[in-house]
Amino acid sequence: MCKCNDASRQETADAIYESFKARDPAYATPRVRAWIEQSIESATCIASVQLLMGILAAPRYRKKVFQRAPDREALFDLLDKYLALAASDGWADGSSVPRTIELTRQMRALLETWEFSLDVPEPIVSVARAWLAAYETPEPPEGWDQWPGLDVVPPQFAIPEQPSRGGP
Repeated sequence: MCKCNDASRQETADAIYESFKARDPAYATPRVRAWIEQSIESATCIASVQLLMGILAAPRYRKKVFQRAPDREALFDLLDKYLALAASDGWADGSSVPRTIELTRQMRALLETWEFSLDVPEPIVSVARAWLAAYETPEPPEGWDQWPGLDVVPPQFAIPEQPSRGGP
């Protein structure tokens, strides 16, 4: 997650870079290429955290997405990258990202004490819902408890699960 080294993101970066280059070869610089890759990585990180919060906020969606509990270290890594990104300068006035920093910190602290299972404690669900509200993600018409979630999770935004330890 949040790495511009998977094939689909590299292809996207290549296509954007080539469009800049076709428009004006003077734009075909390493700095522009790095900016494109960073923009894709940032957007992927934000979308991954938003997806995670939706999963934690919606029990029906969570049951559909997770066959096993999420990978603890991958979630911490994702939230740490998001916090670094959210704390960086350059966000437009009124951007939703800076408004989610404290809630992201709260979520990380709650996840540190959770024994990671498919049963999510109420405080985690509440912070996830508050995060989504701060990010201006509207509550689904049927409410978070009944929301079935997305039909398909794009693979670049998938939340890794814990490796299977054998058995059922």
